Amino acid sequence: MKIKYHKKIRLDAEIYKTPGLPCSITICTRKRNPIFNKKKLAEECLNLLKEISSLNNIPIYAYCIMPDHIHLLLSASEQLGIIEFISRLKNLTTRIAWKHNFQGKIWQKSFYDHFLRKDEDIEKVAIYILNNPVRKGLVQEWRDYPFCGSLVFDLDSK
Repeated sequence: MKIKYHKKIRLDAEIYKTPGLPCSITICTRKRNPIFNKKKLAEECLNLLKEISSLNNIPIYAYCIMPDHIHLLLSASEQLGIIEFISRLKNLTTRIAWKHNFQGKIWQKSFYDHFLRKDEDIEKVAIYILNNPVRKGLVQEWRDYPFCGSLVFDLDSK
């Protein structure tokens, strides 16, 4: 029997703890189960996201809770690194999902990340994330989607 090995593609752990380095994250549900189609669960996840961010001074430049995944554009803070933030978010949303009668593992094991390069415009990346529901045909404008926004940028003019 041939054993499959998955190469871990992670940068040095210290980069995930560096405040002010914007990183785009995608966290997928296990087997792409669309658990966030359940509006109440998506609302509670969003409230949790805001709470963890506020308590730990994590700047969330953009967020978008899609039915089967979450997009985040964020940076570490002095109090909490990105990996720890993701771990808390996954752990606590799993507990919330269980209260909504979901069972077992909710999330895929890891997450996708991309640290922005110096030539990447953070606001353009944020707008790209916010437009995910539009590209998926869920809404005509991102503002019509209740589970995306920014905890940093004033998006009224965007």
